[in-house]
Amino acid sequence: MNLPFAKNAPWAKIGCSLLLLGCVSGWAETAPAKASANASASNSSATVLNVNGVAIPESAVARVLAELQAQGAAPTQQLREQVLGELVVRQVMLAEASRRGLDQTPAFTQQVDDLRKRLLVETLVNDNLAKNPITEADERAEYARQKKVLGGGDTTPQYFLSQAVFKTEQQARDAIAAAKNGTAFEKLAADSLDEATKGQGGKVGWLFPTDMLPAIGNVVVNLPKGTVAAAPIQSASGWHVVRVDDVRPFKIPGFDESRAQLRQALLQQRRQALVESLLKGADIQRP
Repeated sequence: MNLPFAKNAPWAKIGCSLLLLGCVSGWAETAPAKASANASASNSSATVLNVNGVAIPESAVARVLAELQAQGAAPTQQLREQVLGELVVRQVMLAEASRRGLDQTPAFTQQVDDLRKRLLVETLVNDNLAKNPITEADERAEYARQKKVLGGGDTTPQYFLSQAVFKTEQQARDAIAAAKNGTAFEKLAADSLDEATKGQGGKVGWLFPTDMLPAIGNVVVNLPKGTVAAAPIQSASGWHVVRVDDVRPFKIPGFDESRAQLRQALLQQRRQALVESLLKGADIQRP
């Protein structure tokens, strides 16, 4: 590799690899604010560097810079030099991998095929979204729907729950009886099937009724603070013993505050609708 600027280039002194490790160093935040105009001014097909006879075009540099800037990196000359260096590193490593025949191994070709399928699926989802874009009206309709689910007001009750889950109904009933006789709920939770909460004394945290299984939510909304449900509640996970530790009014965020979450919810809904429409027309047979 014959690059006259290699020894003094900023990227030559930085151990973090932007392309190979997916890392954006903290220096990008404190680098000089002078923006590089090279990428925008150059023809995208112009060759920036040649590495062992392989041309690295300006379009490759511009593409990586755009991705890094989308992640918050400052568009500085130093960042551009780092990208150039990383493209050089990637090219020499690609050449060595090809020389060893690694691109012809079954494991590699399988990974490429898997990646191609994942990218095609995401491309389909993005194409579907481009043809059916999410509008502000969609976001407002979703906001109204979610607010209605939470009761329609500006606030809604939120419950802090603890639970212990048991394999049999009798075990759950014995736990309820023990709780009524003064046994600490944390002790009951030590035998819980719920690994996620047993180490925290059974504490689940703050939830809306809509966050709970309907069978549990229907009971919780009628329980006073500090009360254990009188009967165990069955689910696919086992028999739940539930206690309401606390209740508080939760102020529902306004539309503008919620737009990012609303858009994410709508994206998921669009994806699910696409999947369901495709499944309806699919010929699925199990041998």
